[in-house]
Amino acid sequence: MFYELERGRVGYITLEELQNDYVMYGIPEQRVKECTGNLYNFRSDIYVSNDLIFVVLDLIQLRDVFGDKDRIALFVKPDLCLIVAVKDDKSRICGHFDSVMERYNTEKHSLGETVPERFLYYFLDRLIMDDRIILENMEFHMSELEMQMLQERIHPRFVNEILQWKRELMYIWNYYEQLIDLGEVLRDNENDMFPDENTRKFAIFTDRIQRLNENVRHLKEYTVQLRETHDAMLDYNLNNIMKFFTVITTVFLPLTLIVGWYGMNFRYMPELNWRYGYLGVVLFSVGVVIALVVAFKKHKLL
Repeated sequence: MFYELERGRVGYITLEELQNDYVMYGIPEQRVKECTGNLYNFRSDIYVSNDLIFVVLDLIQLRDVFGDKDRIALFVKPDLCLIVAVKDDKSRICGHFDSVMERYNTEKHSLGETVPERFLYYFLDRLIMDDRIILENMEFHMSELEMQMLQERIHPRFVNEILQWKRELMYIWNYYEQLIDLGEVLRDNENDMFPDENTRKFAIFTDRIQRLNENVRHLKEYTVQLRETHDAMLDYNLNNIMKFFTVITTVFLPLTLIVGWYGMNFRYMPELNWRYGYLGVVLFSVGVVIALVVAFKKHKLL
């Protein structure tokens, strides 16, 4: 798809189309080869020359962070904004392009604005349109899980869920970092491709991404806090169990001594021949237990 607009051109093409027609667009062959490089990391170099800005972006869906990544290459020239679908299996990028074109055609534009500047801002804004809500829902879910933990209604998969969140947030963090890099390059406008007064759109986009990234950092810290709270509660419960068994052991220790004492069966132990010896030992044992319980409660050990 290619559109000739009043102040420039915008297009959405496949990698194969780029490889066939890159000369027509005035794009260096080296940049075309770089579209399929660095398949494992989000961060990639941004190429800036007098008349070209080039960057490869790996895109994820926050609702399915570890799903298949889409990949696009952006070629921005003074009169051209070209989006190359390096990988767009489910046509999500194509859908974004159509939505941006619809928005571009329905909104009013300033006289000093060029097509690449306005269209590129719309397209980048479209990529993060729902991210704030998704991150907010994730925070609500964490908060609800924290309340369940404090009420001791935590499920056995809690630790695995926390670790999964931590991995997802690290992935999202790297994803936003590449968008911040692009936003800063467009905002700084080092090659003077855009009028300086119109780069404020990219400054707005960069600030928005940085706020989202700060929210991700907050959520990462929240996962650490949840894990530490969980460990603290486990230690607290374990301490209570150990205290209970310590009290039981302490209560029965004197009774064990009494049993051992009167189990020696020496011939001249007077209590053995006393008519009330058995009852006396029982009452004495009960008295010891009661005295220990009162002492423990006084010292708030029970």
